[in-house]
Amino acid sequence: MRLMLLYVERSLVIILAVVALLLAVVSFRGLVTLQDPISPVGYIDQLSLLFGLHEQSHVIVINTNKWSTDVHLYTFQKRLKDGAFFLSKETQGSTNSGLLDKISQVDIETKCKEILGVCDSLIPFTATNNNIPILLGLPELDGLPKEDQKTLVSGLHTCLSNSDYDYSKEGSIGTISPQKQIVMQWFSLSLLNGRLPYKKPSETPVIAETDEDDLKLTFAVSSIDSFRLKNSTVTMFQKVSVFGEIWELVSVKIPDLGLHKARQLVLTGSNVDKELITSPCVNPVVDRWWDFRGHSYHVKGIKRSVEEIKERNGPFAGKRVSRPVANFDECHSTVVSFVNKKIERDYDFVIRDLKKRRIYMRGNIFVKCSERGLTDPFKGGDVKLKAYMDSLKHACKVPNTEQPFACVDMMITGVILDKVMGLHKSSILYTPHKVNGMTGDWQVAASLQIYQNGL
Repeated sequence: MRLMLLYVERSLVIILAVVALLLAVVSFRGLVTLQDPISPVGYIDQLSLLFGLHEQSHVIVINTNKWSTDVHLYTFQKRLKDGAFFLSKETQGSTNSGLLDKISQVDIETKCKEILGVCDSLIPFTATNNNIPILLGLPELDGLPKEDQKTLVSGLHTCLSNSDYDYSKEGSIGTISPQKQIVMQWFSLSLLNGRLPYKKPSETPVIAETDEDDLKLTFAVSSIDSFRLKNSTVTMFQKVSVFGEIWELVSVKIPDLGLHKARQLVLTGSNVDKELITSPCVNPVVDRWWDFRGHSYHVKGIKRSVEEIKERNGPFAGKRVSRPVANFDECHSTVVSFVNKKIERDYDFVIRDLKKRRIYMRGNIFVKCSERGLTDPFKGGDVKLKAYMDSLKHACKVPNTEQPFACVDMMITGVILDKVMGLHKSSILYTPHKVNGMTGDWQVAASLQIYQNGL
């Protein structure tokens, strides 16, 4: 009996000693200054949460468009001792229907309940719904009739206000303009790359995108560097607060480097009124009409542009055959000359600055990469420039009537990546779909704002 009591007593002493040691360790962790909200969550942080030294909170951000709705649950962990916090996790869910399609009171109510069901499925059992703020971001509604706008917003208000979540009539539903979205996305990407409080503007990422007409680059500059930018090139100038410092965020537009406009100018040699086009950037088997901006172009490759190769398969295996190809070298020279004329002196400072930064792609740059199978159209995925160059060479050498302009489009984008952004074969072109395990878009910045300041 005495041995049993002695054993129990020693076990209790060991347990208490272990608990005391753990408490000492987590207390020491609390003395470490925490400024970066994207600090990794370790075992000590998990123990601190278990011992009640940390507090866990959640924020729901909903993003919708015409075809689908995505729900993002963000988990924050805060030290009770000094209030320091970090964003520890993002959990996602989605519905297959958007809120901007078939707008009626009944449809909005049905879709909203489906969205709330997704929200409920993401909430951990330890959390209380009425303590979780909810934000629903809509795209601009200018294209909708006024009556549909009213039906949409009033239906969402009724649905969300009757939910169990922390809802605010003034703060829980709002529209995200393209400019606000790009600013918030830039902040989210910069934050998710880590150590943002310790970085300079020149160490943060660039968002690069092409539309039909122009190339647009969004990046942060210091107040000194902003004076070097010519006003005619800047389409957006925004002051952004970054952990107590005011930075200047700019969007620079380089005209005529958008995918379709650049294609038009390269193929026509800038003579946009010509109808019949023969180009070294098009495979000889291509004979296609292309309509763009009121012009109808008959596009063909240059005849007798062939390459002798050794056939690997089929009846001619092992024999040398002539295969029609676009003229890669001549096409490259044509596109380099075109791009160099467009960037010239006005963009010298921009080009020098971009070479130090991580590039995230959007718009037609991403679309072209996904068409060529270099990245997933829905999930994204970073693209190695070597893989891009291999795909470019394949596009110019192998006839593809389904993508007749693949060679010229890939060549234009490739030269832009080289001459404007300073990327080379060992570089990586990044996608914002997943960065440090989270979505690199406006939702991260919104959740941080709500967590710190409420709805």
